[in-house]
Amino acid sequence: MTGSTRETGFAVIGGGIVGASVAYGLAKAREDVLLFDEGDKAFRASNGNFGLVWVQAKGGMLPAYAPWALRARHEWSDFHSELLEATGIDVEPELDGGLFICFTEEELAERKALLDRLSPFAPDFDYEVLPLAQARKHLRHLTGVAGATWSQLDGACNPMKLLRALLEGTQKAGGMLLTGGKVTALAQQSGGWKLDTPEGTVLAEKVVFAAGLGNKALCAEIGFDLPVKPVRGQILVSERHPRMIEYPTELVRQTKDGTFMMGGSWEDVGFDTGNTLAAIRRIASNGVKAFPFLKDVKLVRSWGALRIMAPDMAPVYDELAPGAFLVTCHSGVSLAAIHSRQIADWIRAGTLRQEAADFTARRFAAN
Repeated sequence: MTGSTRETGFAVIGGGIVGASVAYGLAKAREDVLLFDEGDKAFRASNGNFGLVWVQAKGGMLPAYAPWALRARHEWSDFHSELLEATGIDVEPELDGGLFICFTEEELAERKALLDRLSPFAPDFDYEVLPLAQARKHLRHLTGVAGATWSQLDGACNPMKLLRALLEGTQKAGGMLLTGGKVTALAQQSGGWKLDTPEGTVLAEKVVFAAGLGNKALCAEIGFDLPVKPVRGQILVSERHPRMIEYPTELVRQTKDGTFMMGGSWEDVGFDTGNTLAAIRRIASNGVKAFPFLKDVKLVRSWGALRIMAPDMAPVYDELAPGAFLVTCHSGVSLAAIHSRQIADWIRAGTLRQEAADFTARRFAAN
């Protein structure tokens, strides 16, 4: 479309899991959708994702997030079945439970206090606080820790296959994908929005900012200061191994193909996506402490990726100007089902419903 002008009903900026989830929902509803994917130049959190589908402890700083995360999880199984039927891509969900490992009694007590505090906001979320002996009923090789918190609603999937399925599902439903589609400027005009790209101009009735860390610059274009920042997480991946870890944890999980993924770093380093020896050592040491057999397993690669983090670690949904919607979060995998359904429906309707009131960007203005 070099040098051309194209019109669309919905321009979704951001080809990661969040943007693709929204675009898939819009396309499935037979809306005219153009999904902008900047490509490999983007700080794509989806490529470095640990793949958890998680409810435990979400909402620690914004309690409304707890029932929202639970609602998203309840829709995940049906969402997966729908994607599988539409695309034939199995995103490898493991949704039978997950654990948060606590190394000390103090950590376990703090975790219990957090879950107990959130429980009134999501009373249907069941969890257990387990000493090591009981935690080993779920993870038979777990050792060297005080215990863990367990929920049968937590789980994991393959995030790369999820992204692939969402992109393919969007296109099969009639949506268009613009690869390399970096938006260089945008402006409101009569009847919608004008978006400039190196390939040409797009005129859209509505625009969705779903570009992760790129949303900050997009929001600035329309005079809004979005308070999100990058937080680096480093991940280690091992060789394939026979099944040893039965359920995913936030420390270590074993994928369907047998590899172990280990993570756990939270680093305020700006936009640096590199690895550090100190973090690799710490992650590996924690993994071996909890699962001693890992000391004999070879690591084959590692990487760093940037989380998109709001001050309260919760999603941000808002209509920043008429027809300009913001969708950003850290937990794009966990919230994929609800983004493709409720959020896409709200954007189609042209208004965010009362359920989203706690998640608007206006909550930061009061701080």
